Amino acid sequence: MMNKLLQIRPLDPVINRDGRPFGATPGAIAYSMRDFSPSLIAGTVRTMLGKQLSRSSSNSEVFRSESVAAVKKLTIRGPLYRRGETWFFPFPKDLHCYMEEGELKVSFKCPIGSQSTLRGGFYGTGKYGLHEEELWPVAMPKYGKEWKGIPEYISEPLMIQWLAGSIHEHVIEKMKVLLEQWRDRQGSSGGEIKQAWHERISEAEKHFMEAFAVDRRTHTAIDENTYSSKDEALFEVESVVVPSDVSLLAEVQWPEQGLEWPERLSVIHSLGGKRRLAHFQEWEGPSFGSCPEEISKALDQRKYVRMVLVTPAYFAKGWRPGWLDEKLETNEKWPYGVKLKLRWACVPGWLPISGWSYSNNRNGSGREKAVRRMVPAGSVYFFEVKDGNPRDLAEKGWLATVSDKDRRKGTFDAEDGFGLAIWGAWQPLCEKLVEETERVARN
Repeated sequence: MMNKLLQIRPLDPVINRDGRPFGATPGAIAYSMRDFSPSLIAGTVRTMLGKQLSRSSSNSEVFRSESVAAVKKLTIRGPLYRRGETWFFPFPKDLHCYMEEGELKVSFKCPIGSQSTLRGGFYGTGKYGLHEEELWPVAMPKYGKEWKGIPEYISEPLMIQWLAGSIHEHVIEKMKVLLEQWRDRQGSSGGEIKQAWHERISEAEKHFMEAFAVDRRTHTAIDENTYSSKDEALFEVESVVVPSDVSLLAEVQWPEQGLEWPERLSVIHSLGGKRRLAHFQEWEGPSFGSCPEEISKALDQRKYVRMVLVTPAYFAKGWRPGWLDEKLETNEKWPYGVKLKLRWACVPGWLPISGWSYSNNRNGSGREKAVRRMVPAGSVYFFEVKDGNPRDLAEKGWLATVSDKDRRKGTFDAEDGFGLAIWGAWQPLCEKLVEETERVARN
């Protein structure tokens, strides 16, 4: 297999509908998700490549062609976002931002330590909660309210610093300074921005990116017989507006034999609903790459490791991966040699993922896909290393999929790019306090 990178630049606002029903009811609203699901990108890329190989623009002819049978089995990773020369990841959920007496506070949200170090029950489940013996308590601020202005995406350099050194105070302090600058940027509405202030926040703009804007437009239904607008049949459609300097990157694992890659690929193709257009082009820049050296060094022989989801993941048991047994330890389904035990999971909720499929449909009209509950991107899983070196885990599993296989036919989460994960280090707060006490005593 050889890896081919595709750069996708939406030319129009993209209709990226969520799973809520939408029909011909007057006043209905077609809601769009603010992010692009891996299945949307994977399905679009396969269709585009199938059309390029079959030299046809008809969906029915494309899906009947011989080459498309192999194209439908392609493994595609993504999407990842790139602005200028910088990659961006989803903002990690363990980076805790809250307001206390008008001041922005930043902390590392992680387990305190084993139950034996504390009295009382597990946070959020009561004294005798499920997995209480395996999961550890979590430190939370006594006061303060969660800050609602958190960025949606964080730059790769800053994310690597967070994964490698969030246990250090100077990394948390740097995050606080940059997020304060980002907050000042959000609060500057109206009037011209002074040059000095603009220079002060430019560093924050390099490292953070807000959620994509949503464009809502009002339409009227068309009568099928007269082709004129119907009375009292207005509806609204939301679409996602991707900034012109932001592109989506997807990696295609292309077989070296059997299929011929379209050379100098550059094509306009639809993306999302209502045939909104995007430019697809082969990208010659650096690929998704391997594990950064900073992460490898930070994880070498470490006792604790955390997993951050870069794309939404499907787990057969809801929030819990299928490669964890009843004691929350990795089982025979785990493809890497390092044995892990889950100590806590920072999952904000579930994400509905649906879609539309034209494949294997006789009349060519397509059919809707079932709505499934995914673990959102940015969720963090905290593990204790029971055996092996987590450095090997990060180097083999950097941006690899951790999704479970769905029992439903026609759903290929691993092949579509669901559950791409990156890895970092962490340390229980109780052990960190012990180390700091010993360090102060030595000095």
